[in-house]
Amino acid sequence: MANAVKNIAKFIHKNPEDKACSILRDLCMALESAGSFDLGCLYDMEKKPFDLAIDLLGEWRFDRHVFERRLQKYLDEPADD
Repeated sequence: MANAVKNIAKFIHKNPEDKACSILRDLCMALESAGSFDLGCLYDMEKKPFDLAIDLLGEWRFDRHVFERRLQKYLDEPADD
């Protein structure tokens, strides 16, 4: 099973200028902190980052107790190409 957090981190590292990166990062932070997030911004995303966001939501819902640790780990790691 793919790890949504790791896949988002890879996407962010490989596409730092993509507008979707800030949306994905905001979504990650909102989930981590139980904060609010405007789901409407997902509508304008391309298919790949949208799918990553949906996978992230599913993983967060299923495995929330370890979500926060993985999120920080993968976002802090340097990109591996």
